[in-house]
Amino acid sequence: MEIDTIAPEHLLTSSEVACLLQVNASSIKKWVDNGHLHAFRTPGGHRRIRACDLITFLDEHEIPVPSSLRAAARRRVVIVDDDRVQLKALARRLRRASDAIDVEAIDDPLGALVRIGRVQPHAVIIDVLMPQLSGLELCRALRRSADTRNACVIAVSASMTEVLARDATAAGAHHALAKPLDPTFLLNEIGIAVESRR
Repeated sequence: MEIDTIAPEHLLTSSEVACLLQVNASSIKKWVDNGHLHAFRTPGGHRRIRACDLITFLDEHEIPVPSSLRAAARRRVVIVDDDRVQLKALARRLRRASDAIDVEAIDDPLGALVRIGRVQPHAVIIDVLMPQLSGLELCRALRRSADTRNACVIAVSASMTEVLARDATAAGAHHALAKPLDPTFLLNEIGIAVESRR
């Protein structure tokens, strides 16, 4: 298996993680058993560790991310906006600003809700004023789900007001920003400081 090409949701065995971190497999088992490193159990009782959970563990314990996990360590960002022109422009600007992220642009808020649950991004940038499902409703739905409640949610609008910003924060957004957005500021807000470690 090519470890450097795995997706963040790829499941690794305890032995593979031990090899990556150059530690004994018994250490991995202890970390899992003590609740430090999240793992799944197969029906046969074997541990499986998602690459993204391993990255989180490494970040929390300030352990350098092995170069072979570079692809899994990339931050995932989903942008949801029904305005396709704005959507594509922001996605393009973010990709140019940093090579430490994967950006997915979605123009359908209902489809975005399903996709966000699957991708489990680090950050979600949501246009507040959308038909079918408003950005505020999408924020609330993300906060209710165990799979997405930890994502950094940034609510955006070309018509951002103090009232709308308060409503967005009350719905679960971490930040409420007016368009147009500064990509460098945005990357700082969603924690793209990981590049300095690589």
